[in-house]
Amino acid sequence: ALDLQSGAQKWKFPTEVRVTSSPAVDHGIVYFGSYNGNFYALDGATGVLKWKFRTAGERRFTAKHIHGIQPDGETMPDPFDFYLSSPAVWNGVVYLGSGDGNVYALAADSGLLRWKFSAGDVVHASPAVSDGVLFIGSWDSYFYALDAATGKQKWRFKTGEDANTHNQVGIQSSAAVVDGTVYFGCRDSNLYALDAQTGLKKWAFNNHGSWVIASPAVEDGRVYFATSDSAMFYALDAKSGSPIFSLK
Repeated sequence: ALDLQSGAQKWKFPTEVRVTSSPAVDHGIVYFGSYNGNFYALDGATGVLKWKFRTAGERRFTAKHIHGIQPDGETMPDPFDFYLSSPAVWNGVVYLGSGDGNVYALAADSGLLRWKFSAGDVVHASPAVSDGVLFIGSWDSYFYALDAATGKQKWRFKTGEDANTHNQVGIQSSAAVVDGTVYFGCRDSNLYALDAQTGLKKWAFNNHGSWVIASPAVEDGRVYFATSDSAMFYALDAKSGSPIFSLK
């Protein structure tokens, strides 16, 4: 934590392993996860630990691994998968995905488990919550809509897969929800627009073979997103998916 005016360090908190997600801050509490499978809540003013929740994911960079002993738990789904799920806070609950294949809902003040939802594979995308619905994708190639209060599945949408190499598969991109439409990218090279109520596809834009692992931004009727290997930046019409411009 750094002072806004001077940049001087106010506090730091050791996790002993890498943190490759973004924190969420709500009511003076900082929430984040790390590669040791723990999810933390810290006092934003002091950095003092308020609570810690243990998942069964993100074990690959523990001390055992560093010393050459094979760790328990998750294996990397892809050698380029460096992301962890970043938390979202809504209505007194913290939501996050995990490498153990679960989406967790924790009480923001205590860390007690409210519910968990089991997807088919690693969940390293970050959740988005809109109108009481949580939207999140998984490495199992499904995009899910869950009741944010109960964790009950409302619908799921199947994205594409490459059956030969299993390379063009999985969702790392986090969703943007605007005007009843949910937008997200997929490693099958598509950016999708789904009806937020039903999960029905409105359109999909294919950028011809490059992963879409970046998360889209939506503004003034346009969807902006970037691609992986092709290094493209696109603007699409939010209603139709028609390209407006692209940059490289």
